[in-house]
Amino acid sequence: MSRPDCISNRNIRIIATYARNRVGNHPSLFEGLSYPRDQYDSAEDFFLNEDEWTTYHNFDRIFRRGKELVGEPDFFFNCGASSASLRSWGRFHYFVRVFASPNDGFKRVPFFNNNFDDTKEIDVILPPTYNRKSKKMRTILKVQFHSDIGPESDYIGDPYLRGILSSIPTIWGLSPATIKQAVTPYNPEILFNEEPEFTQYGLNVKIEEGVMTLRDPNKGRRLKVGKKVLLEPELVNGREIFLGKYTEIPPRFTPEPGDQRGAILVTETIRVDERVLLTAGEIFMAPYFILDVSYGRVSILHRLSQISRIRGDKMGSGQELIETIDQLRKSMKAKNEAYLELEKTVAELIKAKARLDEYNRELESRVEKRTSELRKAQQELLQLNSNLEAKVKAQVVQLEKHNELRRYLSPKLAERILTSEDALGTEPQRKMMTVVFTDIRGFSNLTDSLEPEELFHLLTRYHSEMIEIVHLHDGTLNKIVGDGLLIFFGDPIPMENHAELAVRMAMDMQKKIVDLSDEWDQYGHKLGVGIGINSGFVTVGNVGSETHRDYTIIGNQVNVAARLETLAKAGQILISQRTHSLVKGLIEVEEMGHIEVKGIHNPIQIYNVLWK
Repeated sequence: MSRPDCISNRNIRIIATYARNRVGNHPSLFEGLSYPRDQYDSAEDFFLNEDEWTTYHNFDRIFRRGKELVGEPDFFFNCGASSASLRSWGRFHYFVRVFASPNDGFKRVPFFNNNFDDTKEIDVILPPTYNRKSKKMRTILKVQFHSDIGPESDYIGDPYLRGILSSIPTIWGLSPATIKQAVTPYNPEILFNEEPEFTQYGLNVKIEEGVMTLRDPNKGRRLKVGKKVLLEPELVNGREIFLGKYTEIPPRFTPEPGDQRGAILVTETIRVDERVLLTAGEIFMAPYFILDVSYGRVSILHRLSQISRIRGDKMGSGQELIETIDQLRKSMKAKNEAYLELEKTVAELIKAKARLDEYNRELESRVEKRTSELRKAQQELLQLNSNLEAKVKAQVVQLEKHNELRRYLSPKLAERILTSEDALGTEPQRKMMTVVFTDIRGFSNLTDSLEPEELFHLLTRYHSEMIEIVHLHDGTLNKIVGDGLLIFFGDPIPMENHAELAVRMAMDMQKKIVDLSDEWDQYGHKLGVGIGINSGFVTVGNVGSETHRDYTIIGNQVNVAARLETLAKAGQILISQRTHSLVKGLIEVEEMGHIEVKGIHNPIQIYNVLWK
């Protein structure tokens, strides 16, 4: 299932950058499109912000406008293929600095896909493997759309994706990858009769009794251009996958429920002018796309040159990428894997050095120039080898920083994350969560009447008790600002009952505050805390600059919780309608009317939790 805002604006940046590169500007790409006007001064500011996401409708309109503006028949493919040379995919270009070869890039295509769109999943069926026959590297990718999205609606995204994939080897100075699309899930009746790229030809495609026909766009007569076949699975890397092998359908064949073998084989090539609309041998209506990718191999000398360039950068963006929070919470298992990878690298370098030494000895008596080149390569290997120990120590330091997790989470949750594959604060993402704000009432008067030492003593005692309650209920303590706390439930550990946990935590807090009141009475002040709680979709993840990042949440629903906290009197717990709907029947409440919140169109019904 895909969310409404399913396309990352990184894709929009790629389109706009290519259009500007081709025609000098992109003035009309964003005209009339919806965007959050309360947060951005213009549509261009929003759509070129790579940290934002937009709807597929907006992406589709911008992409098609781009083709009209540039006027290239292969615009969609060329646009994707330009992303590497124009460095238009934003911060993801920094990965180039830490990848050793195109193999690393193709292995991580599923990761990149998840950060570019939420419409499909990409699976690496065959990891990059050297093919001795073609003398090329080869990898096979499976692309499968989410169940709520028809692949025909993203037809223009198909050549765009192939363009991006083809550009990966060019980052290392190689020729673009060759991509064969073995099978596709397109329904020809929908694709050719409804997609704007084909409606102009009036093909009127029909599939009847296992035969596909269309109106010949050149002569106007109806032609048989395809037939139904049965796909045969092939074994790839231990998995059965449809790669395009097929058989004829037996007489009186009746498929069983869930049988995915049925497909349409194109039997005739159809051209209009210089454009090929159908190619004999194409297979439609498969369960998924299969992309068979071939590309050149990076030589050892090329790889050494790449590694030397990476190490020469001064705290570049690649280093900043390594220092993200995601790296800090890696488990001991990941640490051991890092050591193993380094050991493999050392072994490869030692073998390469041995081969170079022997080659150097054989050529020493022949060509002085060649000998000099080999000595230079040998020195590069020795320099790289001498720095491996420092690199290992740097990796260990990064892994040991996992203690940062304890800034936010209870020891129980921190240990759970560190021993799992969960991620904390990687790329921002939208989640259904519950947000809690607390604040001590009359705190400003307290600061005027107490000595700093007394004030710090009371606050330390108060925060200690509150944080213990937060951890007891598995909440995430995000911020302590003076006397106020920001807590949320639902990330990094997903939880179905986040609203109930938040409300029960707030009730325990108010009960504990009653216990603490006697201590505050000694200083001549009553301790009273107001608490606001709201549930809804928020954006959670790392925000900030390249030099300082913070793991937090943002969004209108956060503002609602903050507003409820300001309205709550001492001893009150105010919750929103959304939170109430999630705890209805579990928590006793009383209605408190409606409030207006800036940025929220409709008034919000609020409730007071009866905790005493």
